[in-house]
Amino acid sequence: MQLPYESEEQAERPALRFDFKADILPQGEGWQPLGPQEQVFTGHANGTITINIREADDVERERLRAELGEPQRTLLGHFRHEIGHYYWDLLVKNKREVSCTALFGDPTNPSYQEALKAYYEAGPPLEWQSQFVSAYAAMHPWEDFAETFAHYLDIISMLDTAYHVGFSYASLSLLDLNLMIVHYQQLGIALNELNRSRGIIDIIPEVLTSRVREKLHFIHQLVLCK
Repeated sequence: MQLPYESEEQAERPALRFDFKADILPQGEGWQPLGPQEQVFTGHANGTITINIREADDVERERLRAELGEPQRTLLGHFRHEIGHYYWDLLVKNKREVSCTALFGDPTNPSYQEALKAYYEAGPPLEWQSQFVSAYAAMHPWEDFAETFAHYLDIISMLDTAYHVGFSYASLSLLDLNLMIVHYQQLGIALNELNRSRGIIDIIPEVLTSRVREKLHFIHQLVLCK
């Protein structure tokens, strides 16, 4: 996709880095609470993407997927989501914030901490699917951007893979997002039906409403213009 990123040697913008860390488990027998400096949270800060290695544990990740209502929770999904935050800093911050705010909402009202608290206390709004690509995207505009960016990467990756394994209609043209979405939906119907024939959850549960498509078009223009 030829998106920009900085290396450690480039000082103009934050370098893209990855940290894989584990919680510090207290010594001794029995259950003990983790202290604030002992628990690792998956996230992004100033170019560094931190992943808690528990996300690579199938059982632990499935527990969190069910507990938090996140059907698409995967290790790769975390990478794509957090990279979305990185590219917000690189391509939107101080450059396209006005147009981004008009589409995704004002990130200062409510504040991130207020939105986070409200989300985990009350959950997403009942009609979230009409506006957001995932329930978590409804939490705050920054998370909406990251979730939409991650889904855009899902579309690119799945169409590219499908085309190279012989799905003739899954051609990938980075210039035509509407065509990409049509092919992605065709692919999604086929893959979901195959999964259902084995009793497995849908591989593509997202509903791409007109509002979600608007947000994907914003991401698409970022990629084209860089």
